[in-house]
Parts: sequence; C-alpha cells; structure tokens
Amino acid sequence: MVLALETSQRNSSVAVGASSRDAGPLDCTSEAIDTSNRHIEDVLPAIERLFSRAHVARSQIIAVALNAGPGGFSGLRIAHAAAQVIAESLSIPLVHISAAVVAKESAVAVGHVSQDQTVWVALAAKSDGCWMAKVSCATHGNDEPEDVAVRDIAQWPIPTGGVLIADEHLPESWRARAREMNIQILPLQPTALGVVRVARRMLAAHKTTTPDRALVIYPREAEAVRLWRLRHGTP
Repeated sequence: MVLALETSQRNSSVAVGASSRDAGPLDCTSEAIDTSNRHIEDVLPAIERLFSRAHVARSQIIAVALNAGPGGFSGLRIAHAAAQVIAESLSIPLVHISAAVVAKESAVAVGHVSQDQTVWVALAAKSDGCWMAKVSCATHGNDEPEDVAVRDIAQWPIPTGGVLIADEHLPESWRARAREMNIQILPLQPTALGVVRVARRMLAAHKTTTPDRALVIYPREAEAVRLWRLRHGTP
C-alpha cells in the first residue's frame, strides 16, 4: 500500500491505496483533513482515521507519496514533516511529486482531461506573474513537468485551444488572454487520489527519494534570501 498526502491547498486530504500500477480507483480510500482551524493540525489524526476505515496496518505501507509544491506554505511544510517522520520510522522511501503533475492527474481522475492531453498549470500568482509548468502525456516513469518557470504575461507559453489549470488567484490579464485564445481554464483541485495515481507509476519506475532529500518546492526565491543577496552582493 502507498500512503498519499495532499495538503497544498485549502481542501486537503490523505489517501491509502494499492501500490500496483494496475490497481483501480476502488483500491483507494481517502480521508478529508480538517482545515477549518489552522491552529489544529489534522494531518496525523486524519491518517489514523484513514487507516482505521481502510483496515490498513502501518506495516503494509511501502512508500509515502506527497505533493512537493508549489502550494500553501504551511500546508506543504506540515505534510513534508509528517511524511518524513512516517517514512523514517517505517524505513520506507518517499515519492516526491510536482504540484503540476498532481494537478493534472487529479483532473484526469475526475474526467476533466484525458491522460494523453498536454496541460499547463499556473500557480503562485504574484503581481502579473505565475509559476508555470507544462505536463504532457504520462508514460512509464515519466512524471516530471516541463518548461518550469516563473513567467509574466509577456512570456505566455500556451498555444491556442490549450488547457490551463489554475487557482482563483490567476491574474485577470491571464484570464482575458486565455479567453482570447480559446484556452480552457480548469479549477485547481488536487486530491490525494491524484497523488496515489502518480505514485503508482513512479514506484513502478523506481523513482523514489529518501526522507532527508524531500524538500518543499518553492516557486520563487524567498524574499529574505533575495534581500540578503542584494545587501551582501552574493550571486
């Protein structure tokens, strides 16, 4: 079994499912995470509820998979800490998945796009720029985003008639450009089920990492680091 954590957005969840690539959607159980009060962290309690509902023992978990980011700062940090502790205690690997890949796979799972479609994902909007990534057709073990960059609208990469997955913070100028180019905008709705689906492919391709090497993916250099470089003249 593989344990999956998806905490990059307000609607968070955890899931456990069969690790086989041939497993179907019925071989997966999910549990919502209570995010109504950010002072109450529900990740570990949700995992306990999940294991109880699914009748899964910790000894059955062979890997922990999670959305690596970009996404909500606190949610991603909490998920990484929980995943690292669980993986370390059970001596199992982590499956570290880009938020862009999770976004597309979650959309595939509910039938919004097909697996063979190329999708662009825009996250972490700031002013007139977004972190963007291209996610092409997933093949065996090929679950890495392409053309990853922070772009402004002058660097618009999506062809006419394409598909864009974005959250509610997508700049209005980007929405207007998408309408002009007949680009479909799908809401960003990542799920732990999407994480499980990608993890199955990556496990089959032996694409895992160790707990100490799993770091949150940030869309931009932290402001404190940028200012420090500016003041001290470091590259």
